[in-house]
Amino acid sequence: MPSARVAILGAGGFVSQRMQQRLANHPWFDLVAVAGQDSGRMLTTVPWRLKHKRPKALNTISEPILDVHSPELHCSLKSLGVSIVFSALPSSPAHAIEALLSRNGLVVFSNSSAYRMHPEVPLAVADVNPESLKQWPGELGLLACATNCTLIPVLHPLHVIANHHRIVRVKVRSEQALSGAGWTLLLDEEKRKAAIGNEIEGEAEKLIEEAERILRINAEWDVGCKRVDAEEGHIVNVELELEQNVTYEEIKSLLLSQEYNHLVQLPSAPTSPIIILDESPTRAKHLWGSFQNSNPNPSQNLIAGMETILHIEAVEGPTVKFKALSHNTIRGAAGGVVLLAELAVAEGEIPSVDINPSDASSER
Repeated sequence: MPSARVAILGAGGFVSQRMQQRLANHPWFDLVAVAGQDSGRMLTTVPWRLKHKRPKALNTISEPILDVHSPELHCSLKSLGVSIVFSALPSSPAHAIEALLSRNGLVVFSNSSAYRMHPEVPLAVADVNPESLKQWPGELGLLACATNCTLIPVLHPLHVIANHHRIVRVKVRSEQALSGAGWTLLLDEEKRKAAIGNEIEGEAEKLIEEAERILRINAEWDVGCKRVDAEEGHIVNVELELEQNVTYEEIKSLLLSQEYNHLVQLPSAPTSPIIILDESPTRAKHLWGSFQNSNPNPSQNLIAGMETILHIEAVEGPTVKFKALSHNTIRGAAGGVVLLAELAVAEGEIPSVDINPSDASSER
């Protein structure tokens, strides 16, 4: 099958290495270049910090790391045949670099917050608002953004319920893993101690504005976001107040009956993005979703870690309470961005890329 040649912006960061991991053996995308600050070095000389070993396929990338700040970066990428770029850059450099590439004909899928609220840039989650990709191209060309990682376990159940009931109030209390801040808190003991148990500055505001842009619900929000002493996995405790009374059976039925037919062909898409449990989700038991007991290798199993694990705690009158867990660096970051690109390719939203996705299949 033909594959699209792709590149990553960022070489040594947590999300960048998750992207490298997921693209190393991807059936649709051929990773041929990485751009970062350590230009001129071979990618294999950059320290690999993920728990699973560096995929052997990354050793075949013959191109040294490109200068991510070069004004000619788009030319370098095009000369390598790259058509799609995945960005794992911090917000500040992403603002200039992503626009440079998209305005010069490259398709950019970003994990950065730089353009999430730009009115002409899709803020898209493949299994929530795929229609947002239809607004391409805007003034910045083909540039699309994924959401904040904390939003995913809130958004998956919320959008299903919002399709059937008016939501009056949303209360969220998050328990966010250390990896949400990149390597910093995992490698610096002092910063780690200072962060645990404290509110994450600006996180609640980000969650609210991104959720409102995607769902377009007129609800009152009460959000608190704290860092906890866990490496990966974001847990959210959510309480919804609806306009009318509902039952536990009704809410569970809505969540289970949601169809995701547009995702069937995509290599990174689980059968359903929501798994409902009769117990509260924990990182130890449920971080990898359906594949928890198989010790999945994320470079081989693209579906592992892509599900939101949910427990409906109570339904009383108009009030619905649930707890949900999502793998923040996979589903909430690298995996979600790659899934979004898969959707855009499958739906024909990228004119320059045709990999015949209808002939593809993925392990279910």
